[in-house]
Amino acid sequence: MDKLPTQPSTSDPSQKDQLVSMLGVIAVQIETALRETNAPAETLVQTVHSMSKATQTLARCIFDFSGSPARVFQDLMVLHDEMDARSVKAVSAIQFHDRLVQCLTHVCSSLAFLSEFIAAGNGLKSAAEWDELRQRIRGVHSMEQERLLFDLLNRGASADEKEAALAKQKGSGAGKVELF
Repeated sequence: MDKLPTQPSTSDPSQKDQLVSMLGVIAVQIETALRETNAPAETLVQTVHSMSKATQTLARCIFDFSGSPARVFQDLMVLHDEMDARSVKAVSAIQFHDRLVQCLTHVCSSLAFLSEFIAAGNGLKSAAEWDELRQRIRGVHSMEQERLLFDLLNRGASADEKEAALAKQKGSGAGKVELF
């Protein structure tokens, strides 16, 4: 008969150190992924600015050229419209990236706060210490919708309330961005 491995108690310092280490690794992985997205996003930003200038130039040339053959004029107008539509999509992609980076930055900060919390001292934490941790993590959130969801999930809402709030957030524009 195989013997099941025993689990160290949660007060075992080596287990605590391992948990703190894992939280740190997770945060570093997220931060690294975020940094890796910066160069492509910057390229996208530069491309959008170039496309925007190109569409303005095209529009100016089209109107200067409007007395020429109708087909050339129409072809240039189609090109202008396509470039303009693509630039709007590119701006949306940039904003999606920005929101993703913001969200993952909040996750990294929360993981770092949690890691510090676990690493600080031994034994059980007081209610005041838990409240302080929750306030630090809540303070990271920059959008009211994030804070409302955080509050709901941390006030002891029922499973049904939590599920409804998460479904509402997913249905209220998650994955969509507004142009700035």
